[in-house]
Amino acid sequence: MGLMDFLGKKLPGLGVDDAMLALSRGAVLVDVRTQREYEAGHAPGARPVDPKELQTDHVAAIFGDDPLAEHDAAIIVMCDNGLRSSVAAAQLREKGVLAECIAGGLIAWSRDGNPVIPGPYRRRR
Repeated sequence: MGLMDFLGKKLPGLGVDDAMLALSRGAVLVDVRTQREYEAGHAPGARPVDPKELQTDHVAAIFGDDPLAEHDAAIIVMCDNGLRSSVAAAQLREKGVLAECIAGGLIAWSRDGNPVIPGPYRRRR
């Protein structure tokens, strides 16, 4: 039983299956955890982004200088448990971006049997 279960609240965001469907249709997976958390284990293809940079210039924070980036793609935001990512997704939506978080974050992702890989924190610049 998690804290949100104890409080009787459902976490905001997409279930893992719906997030996987969105990713298969071209959504971009963004990880808003710290460098240490990301390097310990992240979802394959997740782009590490500092949440503060999302507030200033979300396009540069997510896509860097990639000339082939699809700037209108939906954004799926992930953190450990869905709390930080729900805030980041809400901030993106306020800017008119199609964004949602994964309910339960990386914990739910891995619990559903999806891979979590360790690796370096590579920024898109």
